[in-house]
Amino acid sequence: MTTETAAPAAKTGTDLETLQKLVTLPRRPQAVQWRSSARGIPGGLGPTDTQLLAVLEYPAADVQALLSTLKPTRLTAKVDDGGWLPEATREALKQATAYEAAPFFKSPLNQGTVFHLPKSNTFVLVLFTT
Repeated sequence: MTTETAAPAAKTGTDLETLQKLVTLPRRPQAVQWRSSARGIPGGLGPTDTQLLAVLEYPAADVQALLSTLKPTRLTAKVDDGGWLPEATREALKQATAYEAAPFFKSPLNQGTVFHLPKSNTFVLVLFTT
C-alpha cells in the first residue's frame, strides 16, 4: 500500500519585501509578481526542490544598467509556469533574450535564468533549487 501526498500549494505575491528574502535584487524593481512552487516529482526531483518565478518591472532608466551587468546565454525560454503567467507574457517570452541569473541568486535558489522581454522594461526570473 502506498500513500501519495499532494505537493504544497504554490505561494504567490506582489510584495517586494518577501521577494527580497528569497532572491538578490541587483536593482530595485518598481513592481513585482512572484510565485514559489514545489518542483518535486515522484521518482525524480526531491520533495524539497522549489522553483521561483518572478515578473520584475523596472523603471526605464534602470533597464540598460541592469542589462549591462548580465551575461547572455543561448538558452531559449521554456518556462513551466503552471498557467500562472498571463498569455501576453508567455508569448513575449518566445522572443525574449536569456541571461545568466547569477546576480539574482540567494541560497538555496542557485540555478536559473533571467529573460528580458523584447521592447519592454520587464524581466522574467526563473530560479530553482537542485
